[in-house]
Amino acid sequence: MLSVILIYTTYPLHVLTQHNLTPYGKATQSSNYEGSLPINAIKPPISNTFSRTLCSHTGISSKPAWWMFHFSFGSAYITDIQIYYREGYASRMDGFKLYVTNTLTIPPDGYLCYEDGPGLPSTTQTIPCNQLGQYVIYYDDRGDYQFGPIIELCYVAINGCPKATWGKDCSQTCPSKCIDKHCHPENGSCFMECK
Repeated sequence: MLSVILIYTTYPLHVLTQHNLTPYGKATQSSNYEGSLPINAIKPPISNTFSRTLCSHTGISSKPAWWMFHFSFGSAYITDIQIYYREGYASRMDGFKLYVTNTLTIPPDGYLCYEDGPGLPSTTQTIPCNQLGQYVIYYDDRGDYQFGPIIELCYVAINGCPKATWGKDCSQTCPSKCIDKHCHPENGSCFMECK
């Protein structure tokens, strides 16, 4: 009798949902320092190396500073946000907050994804969020001990999928059984309850 031995090898399946949504919207900030624009933070290179033409930079002020991204297609389910801040200037990030919200209100009144502290943060971070919203706001009302709140973002990637989509490159439509067709970008499961 001939025996056949089957060997099964299991590989974890990872659905790539890390779709950078920053090409689909507009960046603004509280002020511009010497022509350093908010759009600089969403364009390559992916780096912490600072220059006024490569990074966003708000003006020097005692008022809170903010950088905001608004999705052009409405709401998105954000899985995480990658931040590359100006190298060597972690003290200016000290105490920053990261929000996902549905309003333009400053100070932000939406979902607080992250609040820094205590100690100096890393200038390169990937912050999990898992939240639905129309805006991402980097907010700082504390800032540098010498100059006050200043934001110097060299690169920001906002990963996730537009609302009602999921899967690799957000190419799948969320099931109609999900309320408002809102599902998780990784597996298409309903984010809230099912109908």
